Amino acid sequence: MVQSNLLKSFLEGTPPKAMRLLAARGLLPLPPADLMELLVFLSKDADPEIATQAEKTLASWTDDEMLPYVQSRECRPDVLMHIARISSSAPVLEAIILNPATPGEAIEKLAPVVPGPLLETILINRVRLLEFPGILKNVRQNPAATPQILGLVTEIEFEFFSGKKKEYAVEETVAVEEEPAADFQELVLELAPEDLTLEGLPLDPDAREEALYQKLSQMSVRDKIKFALMGTREARAILIRDTNKEVSRAVLHSPKLTENEVEGFTAMRNIPEEILREIGNSRLWTRSYVVAQNLVKNPKTPPTISQRMLYRLQTRDLAILARDRSVPEAVRRNAQRTYSQRTTQRAR
Repeated sequence: MVQSNLLKSFLEGTPPKAMRLLAARGLLPLPPADLMELLVFLSKDADPEIATQAEKTLASWTDDEMLPYVQSRECRPDVLMHIARISSSAPVLEAIILNPATPGEAIEKLAPVVPGPLLETILINRVRLLEFPGILKNVRQNPAATPQILGLVTEIEFEFFSGKKKEYAVEETVAVEEEPAADFQELVLELAPEDLTLEGLPLDPDAREEALYQKLSQMSVRDKIKFALMGTREARAILIRDTNKEVSRAVLHSPKLTENEVEGFTAMRNIPEEILREIGNSRLWTRSYVVAQNLVKNPKTPPTISQRMLYRLQTRDLAILARDRSVPEAVRRNAQRTYSQRTTQRAR
């Protein structure tokens, strides 16, 4: 995200107190994203009056004002960490947890204190858990952790930190603090199977897909998850349909996953219902109109998700959906009802 010259003048210089105080009150002509970054910066100002005022201004932002920026992958990690520390809003915290740009240290601090419904959200990002295994320990310490959440933590610990490989082990000693954490790219290389390039597969599309399917089907669950996280687009298209829910869920948290892929997933009729539910509950992915539309049309989408997405459809698409005999009957009737309500209101 390109910073404005005005923002740079604060971050790189020392403007007079009067100017800093004006900024701390949110009165400078800055784009909201720049203003949020500046307020976080000023909340650490050496002058207590300015720091306190900046915190007050940040606290005055509503969820609707803050969400677009904490959801953005371009939001600075230090801004996400600060908002995670000061916010008590469940929607804001959920957006921060789901944002891949959020530092793992911030999630470690949130894990023991967030409300219960957000604990499962924390456990979704397996890449982050692998890099910051302390998150799992902190989830266990959360008083709101249900037996189901604790059971999921146990499953993850067994799958990734069972001692089969030394680098997976969760270190409990202070020695971890004495050595710098491995670079994330190095971590990916340590975890990835030897052949992520899938070289040697046939060039013919159908034969290639069949060969890739056979190759993936012979892998252990652990290696499938690695391919789901760090493999190719072709591999993700197959693994999203895997019968093991940990494998299919890992696809959704691949750093390489694109919006176009998610749009394709929601159109699949042979995809697990749990995957459609997770996509439908993600503010990140449902920002795409195509995703919302596909979820409504997919008969495997849970009714609560498809009904929520239905209200997002444009009137012309509702009219088409209301006549589409290929969609579930309940969805078609709801589309007819919603379309009728909209057109009636406009006629008044």
